[in-house]
Amino acid sequence: MNSSVSSRLLRFTAEAGACAEQDLQAKVLDELGRVVPGKAAGVYLLGSVGNAASSVQAYGVSDYFLAKYEHQGRDSDLVLEAVLTSRSAVTEAEIYEPAEWMLLPLYRQVLALHSIAHTLQAPLIVAGEVRGTLNVARTSDQGAFAVGELAVVEALGRLSGLAMESARIAEELGRRLARASAALDLIDEPVVLTDIRTAERTANAAAQRIIGGLSGGRTFDDLLAWSRDGAAKAPEGTMRPCEDPETGLKLRSTQLPDDDILITIMHTPAEAPTHARALIQEALSPREYEIADLVASGLRDGQIAEQLFLSHHTVKKYLKSTYRKLSLRSRVELTRAMHGGA
Repeated sequence: MNSSVSSRLLRFTAEAGACAEQDLQAKVLDELGRVVPGKAAGVYLLGSVGNAASSVQAYGVSDYFLAKYEHQGRDSDLVLEAVLTSRSAVTEAEIYEPAEWMLLPLYRQVLALHSIAHTLQAPLIVAGEVRGTLNVARTSDQGAFAVGELAVVEALGRLSGLAMESARIAEELGRRLARASAALDLIDEPVVLTDIRTAERTANAAAQRIIGGLSGGRTFDDLLAWSRDGAAKAPEGTMRPCEDPETGLKLRSTQLPDDDILITIMHTPAEAPTHARALIQEALSPREYEIADLVASGLRDGQIAEQLFLSHHTVKKYLKSTYRKLSLRSRVELTRAMHGGA
């Protein structure tokens, strides 16, 4: 493989990496015609059943030829069978003698219709599986394929497979991100996701309303920096909730292990306590009320223990005392009472 072809394939790899999967097939076909010229060329993607093609893009042949090959030629194409078995590029000359080749029904009833005398096929390998083939055809005047051309088409097939795999991964990640964004917007609590490496940020609708309403030149970056600097870290990267003195916003952030995403939940300044909460606050110690408030927020005992730097046993002890003072029997009753229920 000469240096100019190598450079072209490297350039193709870089450009293909930015393509959507649906555009890659056309780009591969275009590149195939550039690196190994012929009368016709095609990029076949195989379906999930057998060797039938699920998608074909080609030039130099008619739709009639493509349909005839699918219905009459594909199942008898030993070149294709050799490609699928060996997972490498193959030409007709590696399997048949010239006289034998020209007597085949595949040649006489399909290929000869477009004066095709020589064929080259290479596997398109995506995620370790043969998902298609790259095909080049030549007339007898154009001559047979050289060994170096087999290597070029095989390399293009493997590079194309890598590009398609990357495109599929990128599209799947995009779909997951869209689902995650939609899910975030269904959450009433303001949630912000921050990529620590790139500083890119995703905020749900509730968080966007709060951030958009900040005054006095305050930004979310100011709040985040203040909360990260002013709060001691709990286990597994969770920071204790801390209240910004200027806005009254309470921020709680979590950075998952081995992840660059910081998840921040914001709590707006509390309104004046309801009558029920006021009575509960009077009946409990400050620590008991703090734990009761976290229970009402939906946190489990282990999460409360991490947030407040207490042992699991100590949290249970405070809850037992709280239940006794309020004449309650469970965290469900406590949650209902904290929200003003009976």
